[in-house]
Amino acid sequence: MAENTETTESVQMDVIKRTSAPETINGSRWQVQLSAVPSREWLEFFKVSGKSVGGASPLLVVFDRASASFKCDEARVEHWIATLDTWIAATDARYRMSVDEALRERSIRLDNEAKQRERIQGLNERFKNL
Repeated sequence: MAENTETTESVQMDVIKRTSAPETINGSRWQVQLSAVPSREWLEFFKVSGKSVGGASPLLVVFDRASASFKCDEARVEHWIATLDTWIAATDARYRMSVDEALRERSIRLDNEAKQRERIQGLNERFKNL
């Protein structure tokens, strides 16, 4: 049970949010900082987190550790940031639901395995004198 708590706590620590305003060094590539480094699974969810909206697409976002970057002109930055925040929130919610479901499935599997071990032990005990 401590293992499940540990896993749940690490998932809570991995909540991904944008933590900085967009910054640029050339006026066309923009970068924001994230609250944590996204996992591979989280990034897979992000790729399908939403449709392209006004030229913004989750497939055009590049992640590097705890940052995300995208290309756009300055007139589109606010649109990109609003859309990026929406995608990040949707991805995080889907990812956490996926992790919760995996934990539930694991718990059920472990319970079933324990019941099976108890059943086998009971059968062995029942027939040990034959």
